[in-house]
Amino acid sequence: MNKLIYILNHYASNQGSHFYHILHLLEEIASNGVEIVLIIEKADELPRLNHDRIQIIAQKETHPLKRMVELFGILKRLNAQGYKKIFIRISQNAALPAIAVSRLFGSEVYYWQSGTTHLVNDTQIRNLHDLKRFLKSDLPFYLTKTFVDHFVTGPESMAEYYRDVVKVAPDRLMVLYNDIDLGRFAEISEEKRKILRKELDIDDDKKIILFVHRLSPVRKSLYYMPYVIEAGAEALRKNGYRCIVIGGGSEKEALENEVKAKKLDDILSIMGEKPNALIQKYYQIAEIFINPTFTEGFPRVLIEAMASGLPIVTTDAGGIKDILGAKQREYMVDVRDRDGFAEKLGQLIADSGARHALKEENLHRVKRYSTENVAKMYIQKIFHG
Repeated sequence: MNKLIYILNHYASNQGSHFYHILHLLEEIASNGVEIVLIIEKADELPRLNHDRIQIIAQKETHPLKRMVELFGILKRLNAQGYKKIFIRISQNAALPAIAVSRLFGSEVYYWQSGTTHLVNDTQIRNLHDLKRFLKSDLPFYLTKTFVDHFVTGPESMAEYYRDVVKVAPDRLMVLYNDIDLGRFAEISEEKRKILRKELDIDDDKKIILFVHRLSPVRKSLYYMPYVIEAGAEALRKNGYRCIVIGGGSEKEALENEVKAKKLDDILSIMGEKPNALIQKYYQIAEIFINPTFTEGFPRVLIEAMASGLPIVTTDAGGIKDILGAKQREYMVDVRDRDGFAEKLGQLIADSGARHALKEENLHRVKRYSTENVAKMYIQKIFHG
C-alpha cells in the first residue's frame, strides 16, 4: 500500500484561501489506493473527511519553533510506520523538520510552491526589520530549496522560472498541476442562475464581470484597478455590465476609496473576501472573468473560471500561458499593458461570438485539470516516477 503524508499549513472551512479544495484532491488520491495522513499545522477546526484511508492530525503547539519540534516528532513516528513520502504545501516551517527527518531516518520530501513573487521581493538587509524578514522567510526558503528532495511547481513554464530565476537545482524540480472539481465548478441553467442571483442579492438586469484575487502590492492590484474598468466605463454602462471584485488584502481599502472618489460605484463593487467553499456561486452568475495581475504561478482562479464556462481577459503572468488554449491566449496581454487589457475587455463585451467560442474552448481544455486527472498525476509522479 502506498503511503503519503500531506502537510497543510492552515485550515478553516470559512476561509477565503484555496486550501479548502485540497480536501477533495486528497479524497481522490485515497480512492486510488493511497493511505494518507493529513497534518494541519494550524487548524481552526477539523475538516470533514469521510474516507477510511485518510487520517487527520492537528498540531497542538502554537509557537512556531515549538510547532516545528512537534512536527519533527510526528513525522519520526509516522516514518516508523512506513510513511516515507512527505508532501508540503508552501510552509517552510514544515519543510525544515521534514528535511531533517528525511536525512536522519530516510524519506522523500516534496515541497510545493508556485509564484513569481521573487521578481518583486526585496531581499537586501538594511535594518532590523529586514534582518527579521531574512531569518523568518528568506533563510528558511533558501534551506528548503537547497535540501528538499523534490521542489514541486506548475505549470511547465514555472519550472523554468524556478530553475532560471530562483536557482532551484534542475534535478530537484517536479511539475504537478493544480486541480479543479468539475462537479462544484460548472455551468448552470439560466433558471438556476436567476435563483442564485437572488440568493447573492445580485440585480437580474446586470451582467457580471468577475475578479477574484487577493488585492496586494505584489500583484500591483492598484495599477490595474479601477483603471481597466474606468477606461471602459461608457461601454460597461451602455451594455449593462457591472464588475464585482472578491478578495481581501492590504490594498482593498485604497481601492474602495478610489472607486468612491471616481464615482464608479454603479459599475464596480468591492465585496471583500468570501469563503472558498462558496466561491463557485459567484462564478456561476458571471458572464466574463478578468485576471489583471503582475505576479502569478498556477492561478486556481483561472481554472475555476474555465470550468464555470467563462471567457477570460488576463495578463501574461507566471504560468498563465500554459493553462489557456490558443483562442483564450488572444485575450492575454503583457503585465504592463493595462490599456491593452481594457481594450481586450471592451472587445469581449462587444463580441458575443467570441465569448461563446472562448467558453467552449475553456470547458474543453479545463478537463485536463480535473481532480481525477490530477490525482493520477500525483500518484504517478510521487510513487512511480
